[in-house]
Amino acid sequence: MDHLNQLIAENLKEIRKGKGLSLEQVSSLTSISKSMLSQLERGEVNPTISTVYKLSLGLKVPVTAFTTDKPMPFCRTGKREVAPLTGDDGRYRLYPIFNFRNGQDFEIFDLEFDEGGMMQANRQMNGTREFITVYSGELTLIFKDKEYALKAGDSASYNAFDEYIYKNTGKEMVTANIVVHYPN
Repeated sequence: MDHLNQLIAENLKEIRKGKGLSLEQVSSLTSISKSMLSQLERGEVNPTISTVYKLSLGLKVPVTAFTTDKPMPFCRTGKREVAPLTGDDGRYRLYPIFNFRNGQDFEIFDLEFDEGGMMQANRQMNGTREFITVYSGELTLIFKDKEYALKAGDSASYNAFDEYIYKNTGKEMVTANIVVHYPN
């Protein structure tokens, strides 16, 4: 069993037991068969992204709750230690500095946007809130018919379950930090 499958297996079992749920109850919440859930918990199958997303929505935890290693007594991390999520032809980089863990209701990301870069945010579960601080450049958040421009030193918070877009509207690279807080 590879490392990712093992992580998903262990984390799924821990999350399910932590919520006091049976496999049958999780099956009902996620529309994944009880036998498939059992195989997932034993690490016998390689789950698809769609399966992990169903687990996330049904169990009301972020996708990263299934892919994160257990915390160590001391953890040093940073952009050099994590692989960024990229998009817009490499014009944005989202570094998962601290991922969601059981008993920890937030994640922390560093963000870099090259000039003109943009990213469509992924809708999160209801009640999720993001907190952003811009360190350099100008980042505009676009929510349906409203735009909010943030410059170096600005911070904001907003609902992460709404549809929105991040866009570098300045003339230099944007660097920022995002904290995603999930509801209990």
